Amino acid sequence: MSTLPTCREVYAFLDDYHAGELDPMRTAAFERHLSLCASCSAYVDSYRRTVEMGKAAFTDADCPAPPEELVAAILAIRRPPD
Repeated sequence: MSTLPTCREVYAFLDDYHAGELDPMRTAAFERHLSLCASCSAYVDSYRRTVEMGKAAFTDADCPAPPEELVAAILAIRRPPD
């Protein structure tokens, strides 16, 4: 990816970016897009905070796991549209 990704591509690669699984060139292009696009930057920041809050919500070993239906619904929403 020699050019900057589009906003749609930022969304499509967000999971890989957050997991640190993008190659260095794609990561650089992704971060350059974020430096220029306030909307995507805010979206990525919101995503990051949501992941952090989700992890923090389950740090208590006595806290029960979420219902399977909730997990399935969240995963269904995260799948990119066909």
